Amino acid sequence: MQLDPNSTKDFFMIEGPSEIEYPCLWNFKIIGREEEHMRRAIAKIVGNSDYTLTFSNQSRHGKYRSLNLDMVVLDESHRLNIYEALRHHRSIQIVL
Repeated sequence: MQLDPNSTKDFFMIEGPSEIEYPCLWNFKIIGREEEHMRRAIAKIVGNSDYTLTFSNQSRHGKYRSLNLDMVVLDESHRLNIYEALRHHRSIQIVL
């Protein structure tokens, strides 16, 4: 494939499906309103898994906070289960 140097579209093209090699370290960005509620929810969801949870950012007016959750995911199913559990928790508004 030849890239057109004047096109940014070509730069972002990936041929074929991307492959994630498991187990791997995965980062979830978690956004919500109450930091302590989010921290408790995350601890409950990840259970006994080793993880690192760090403060990331606060919205301009302090309404929202974001946290970075770094943990090893064993396979795609594990990664998606954690994502879905986080996404559906009432203390969490957004998971990236």
